[in-house]
Amino acid sequence: MLASAGGAVTVQFVTAGGSLVVQALCARTVGPSGYGAYALFVSVLVMITAVQTSWVGDSLTVFDRFDPRVRGALLLSVLITVGAGATVGAGVTAAMGLAGVAGIGLFGLLVALWLLNETGRRIFTARMEFWRLALNDSSYLVVTIGTLAGALALGVDATVELMLAASCAGCLVSIVLARLRLPSPEYAPAPLRGTAFKEIAGFAVWRSVQAGLRPGSLLLARVMIAAFASTAALAGIEAARLLLAPALTFVNGAGGFLLGDFAKAERTGAPMPARRAVRVCVLLSVIALVMSLGGILLVDWLGPLVTGGSFTVDRVALVGWGVYAVCFACTLPLASLATARKMSREVFTVRGVESAVGLAVLVGLLVTDPGHASIAPYCLGAGGLVSAAMLWRTLRRTDPVPEAADETSPDLPVSADELVG
Repeated sequence: MLASAGGAVTVQFVTAGGSLVVQALCARTVGPSGYGAYALFVSVLVMITAVQTSWVGDSLTVFDRFDPRVRGALLLSVLITVGAGATVGAGVTAAMGLAGVAGIGLFGLLVALWLLNETGRRIFTARMEFWRLALNDSSYLVVTIGTLAGALALGVDATVELMLAASCAGCLVSIVLARLRLPSPEYAPAPLRGTAFKEIAGFAVWRSVQAGLRPGSLLLARVMIAAFASTAALAGIEAARLLLAPALTFVNGAGGFLLGDFAKAERTGAPMPARRAVRVCVLLSVIALVMSLGGILLVDWLGPLVTGGSFTVDRVALVGWGVYAVCFACTLPLASLATARKMSREVFTVRGVESAVGLAVLVGLLVTDPGHASIAPYCLGAGGLVSAAMLWRTLRRTDPVPEAADETSPDLPVSADELVG
């Protein structure tokens, strides 16, 4: 169990570590305004990925993906989401004026490749093969950074377009490697007619919208900061987020493991009671707090490494991202348990209210004074504590009866509870 959880966290650190290197290189070479624009590009990609992977990836985990009707629905979902994601990504970035025609085309291609790669990644996750996934993600990291470093060594200017092209190369290699390393049944075709698409959609629509709330809120907050303040102000806030990326990465990795573990318990007839998720909430929150404090205390040393001295880290936002990480850790295990119980609509309602209130407070502060941009992480994160309490109450009403949750039964599978002992 610890090995599986460690693999899940390692995957997140490999992925986030590569992103951190690329973003730090971007911040050091293109300046604060260019880095602010690149942060918006990444934000759009993250939002689209969150929606797609929640529809396809979480359905792979919660439903029986080898059932022909479910499999057909999943294949149809991949086709639809990849095409729609690339179109939306190109359209949004064009509307925001982030790049020229070449940049928009490269970003559309990157979205398509990224979503295909993400589908393969979620198959590894559904199989609970996190260490194998870490190796696959490492290939993306090596190829992306290698392409970028090679181009810069040849004298190519560091631009957003170069960053996008390097990521496309990394995604392509990772897609091919996943196809070679996963067993053939995972790629077996299925009829696209008479599928369980309606059943999958009933779960996935709410799950996808809910999963898109957090990255969508971050995107809207970034757009508002760039509009009311400046992309230079956004760069300082984003640099602060990068310094606390390890804490957020750890929580994300644990969340990927927990959903698979909770869903497995549901399928085997031994559902987890809500109190176990609360134990994990406490553990994750403490770890997130310690890791956040580390980033805050080391800001004088780490800050110049990220920015290259071209701009400064926003210290008010830095503490705010620590608050955001801890509140995120409080909410995620409860949201994962609710998702495993196919309560995606309830999770969306709770998280939707939290996001709407946070954004409303932020826009009010920015309209009053653009200098309040640094408070954005507090506005987006603090509501997580209220969401955690509301999810707790909802889960308690649907908890299994004591007999079904008897921890002394020898038939119970090992669960996430062992992580907190």
